[in-house]
Amino acid sequence: MISEPLDSTPLTVSSTGPEMREFTTRVLGHRQRWNVWAGLLVLYAVMTAAVAALGYVALMIGALGAQAQAGPLRDHAVFLSAGTAACLVAAVFILVAHVKRGDREELFRLHRFAAANGFDFAPEVKDPDLPGLIFQRGTLRRASARLRRSGPRPLEVANYRAWIPKGRAGESLSWSYFALTLDRPMPRIVLEARADGGRLLGSSPPETDRRAPLSGPFEETFRLWSPPEAEGWARALFTPDVVARLVGPGKTAFDVEVVADRLFVYSHLRSLSCCDPQTWRWMSETAAALYMRLGELGDATRTAAPGPASAGSVPAGEPPIGLAPPYAPLRRPFPVLVVAPLLVMIGVWAVVLA
Repeated sequence: MISEPLDSTPLTVSSTGPEMREFTTRVLGHRQRWNVWAGLLVLYAVMTAAVAALGYVALMIGALGAQAQAGPLRDHAVFLSAGTAACLVAAVFILVAHVKRGDREELFRLHRFAAANGFDFAPEVKDPDLPGLIFQRGTLRRASARLRRSGPRPLEVANYRAWIPKGRAGESLSWSYFALTLDRPMPRIVLEARADGGRLLGSSPPETDRRAPLSGPFEETFRLWSPPEAEGWARALFTPDVVARLVGPGKTAFDVEVVADRLFVYSHLRSLSCCDPQTWRWMSETAAALYMRLGELGDATRTAAPGPASAGSVPAGEPPIGLAPPYAPLRRPFPVLVVAPLLVMIGVWAVVLA
């Protein structure tokens, strides 16, 4: 169990300019360099020229069908296309910069949250060396915003992405997870959410595993796969009170995998390493409940499965314990600056067509 509640205040307090500059330089390793700005200017010029060329063609075609405005469109086609392209590309650049700023803000808050709660923070980890199923697939594997805390009951939280080649293109594999460390290696056991449609295991479970019955009212929500020698331990771990914590709002649910000396809780519908205090509270409580149950199981791999009237059952009519909250993403104000180039573009058109 995590003995102390997490201090979630750093997740909700905005950064200042000096704090963000220091974080960007010291933690992210980004430094302001002249060649970066030169590259952005070249990119802006190239994109503007390309959009202007397309705009010029569109204006000339439009002038053929216009009556009153045909003359101004033909006479000022170069000016209109260049001005429009410059303004539109500038608006796109401002939007991209705003999104990047928001991503850095979220990383900064997580970094500050990690420092306040005893976690080690890593903005990105390439090719994470983890035994879970999701980490064995695809290329360009990255774990981002990873928070890891050691101690008697370790906890690791991160978002994960990989690229899976598929046909002529491919698809992005996106998951989020938190992981516990067991005191000994275990066979692979999977608690798969039916709502995921088999995303974790794929089209079929491992041939050495078989489906084990779950105690309590969750047979329609989850499927438990385990090798025969570990079925009793798996059923004793996933008692109804533990499984109830893995049911989200609506039809969402979390997948769980026990492999080697790790227990992973996966989600592909939401980010777990995020700036939402309620999500962190749920993870902390769920990790505490899992560690408590693991401690009760002791060292036995073969454990008698709980009966239907065991102490771990969920009483009828009561809501699940530790219901996973909906994810509240970091709110980012609309970038008002993006309106400026659009207003300039409207003014240019108004002057030319007046």
